[in-house]
Amino acid sequence: MGSDYGFSSQFLDAARQAREAFGHFDSIRDQMRQWESGPAREMMALVRRDEEMRRLAFPHNELLGRFHELSATLQLQRRLEEERKLLLQPSLLERANEIASLAQRFPLPSALDAFRTPNDLLATKLGALPDFDWAHRADHLAAFNHASAISDLVGQSFRVDAELLAATQAFAASRIPAFDSLADYRQFLDAAGMVLPRWPRVRLLTAAEKRRRFKAKLKVNLEPPHVKRAKSLVHRYELTLREILDSVMADTYGEDWAEARLPLCGCNDLLGKWKKRGGDVLDHADYAHYERIMSHPEHFEAVFEAGFDDPTALAELMKQAGRLRAASHHPHKFTREDLRDLRLTWRTIESGLLAFTPDYEVEVWS
Repeated sequence: MGSDYGFSSQFLDAARQAREAFGHFDSIRDQMRQWESGPAREMMALVRRDEEMRRLAFPHNELLGRFHELSATLQLQRRLEEERKLLLQPSLLERANEIASLAQRFPLPSALDAFRTPNDLLATKLGALPDFDWAHRADHLAAFNHASAISDLVGQSFRVDAELLAATQAFAASRIPAFDSLADYRQFLDAAGMVLPRWPRVRLLTAAEKRRRFKAKLKVNLEPPHVKRAKSLVHRYELTLREILDSVMADTYGEDWAEARLPLCGCNDLLGKWKKRGGDVLDHADYAHYERIMSHPEHFEAVFEAGFDDPTALAELMKQAGRLRAASHHPHKFTREDLRDLRLTWRTIESGLLAFTPDYEVEVWS
């Protein structure tokens, strides 16, 4: 009935077999530890490194591998076509074979005659058509025979040589049969083997994918460093220009110079913005206003001639500064060369504005 400690013999045999099985796994783990600590793993690493070096030295091997994969794909496609042929109804298969035999009688250009599609494969291609209504038309059948041969040649070619070029040129020079619709024409070429990708392909995008694409666009349009430098430079120089311009015009024409002088230099729009919005008048000015104020004949002669020789050159400097400012502060193209031109323009303007900086200051002793 039982044995040691009251356990049955079947139970003890099962326990013994389990111990032996786990002992076998322990032996495997011991062998793996020895392999990890031994020279075998180092040898495998060397072999792997040598293989990577070989691939770098002989990249054509990978290309040949791709050719083999393509050849295997073509063989699979042919096998699938053969299997599809077995699924056709006997009557359709017989009709396709009859039409294929008829098509073999049509001549092909000399460059393509060696690549004529075999009768059984041509029958399989014909079986892919929804109907054979055009089979009695000699021009359609000849064109199908021609298209099938050129598609087989292109599918088996791995390089463009004189033979392939001559065959494709002969096919391009052949007459295109007339079909009732573009869909019929597409089915005709697809069945012959000249399968083209369907376009357009419509795929619904998820909200998450839309968000990822939008973030990718934001990352691509990140503000480059030279644009950041340009914005900082313009900010500092333009504020300084406004301060000096307001100061020298007030010293010459009084604190109410804006109301008295802006209409004279064509800056009524600036005057209207200032009266409507308040603040400092030049806070609402742009570079066209700077140009009109500074290059106006009376203003230039009374004020700005001290720092600039020619009002026309001064106006051009302001136009250049305004153009570069617009490019850097708006989503326009702004290059490193533009940053260089911006620096040069403002340094030139700075040379003229130095004339309006006092030559000395009075220190009051207490």
